[in-house]
Amino acid sequence: MKVFNQILSFLWRCWFVFLAVIATIFIGLLFVYPFSFFPNKINTTYYFQRVWAKIIYFGSGNSIKKHDYKEITAEHPYVVISNHTSMMDIMLMFILNKKPMVFVAKKELLNLPVFGLIFKRVSILVDRKDPKSRMKVFRACSMALREGKSVCIFPEGGVPDESVVLKEFLDGPFAISIMNKVPLVTLTFCGMKQILPYAYFRGRPGKVHVFFNQALETNRLNKTHIQEVKGTCYDLIKGSLLRCK
Repeated sequence: MKVFNQILSFLWRCWFVFLAVIATIFIGLLFVYPFSFFPNKINTTYYFQRVWAKIIYFGSGNSIKKHDYKEITAEHPYVVISNHTSMMDIMLMFILNKKPMVFVAKKELLNLPVFGLIFKRVSILVDRKDPKSRMKVFRACSMALREGKSVCIFPEGGVPDESVVLKEFLDGPFAISIMNKVPLVTLTFCGMKQILPYAYFRGRPGKVHVFFNQALETNRLNKTHIQEVKGTCYDLIKGSLLRCK
């Protein structure tokens, strides 16, 4: 039975990769990439990014269960954070957020064929080996927020090992939210590790539980509150993970 399950998991992962490649080539290259060169086509570009995400996520047999969820539809931008468990988190964020949003992602994603080319056009890339890169990211995020785009940052700074429930957070998203006086939305994704783990012979389609933990106004906060807000958000996300488990 174990071998049979491993074979099914491998076949499902092959289907996921196939969908990702096809959607990235046709939706990414034909629509997202060309529209990204026109600033007045932000909504159109983002629309096709969401189409790309839905094809891969739902086409892989996955579903979403929302808990106390509030749609992020206001005209002003947000900084959105959540725990990070797999590359499918990006697709889930696109599906959940209807308003234009940019991701802060690691520079290594540029190495992915086709995807890297497109992602460079529609996201903010950080070089974790370059200390100066953080300031560039801060300025780029501030500019995106001024343009009315929300910013998504995974505060763990990457996908942690499967044995880690929740890695310690970096300061970046909290500083960006507070210094730009935009609300900070905290989400929790539960179940994604079981759907798309590291191992090639594990994984399956399934349901991801999304918890809307908090939408924190930062108008009256300053940089002295960064650590306090970071700790609060960490506790909220970890609490939801333990509740889901």
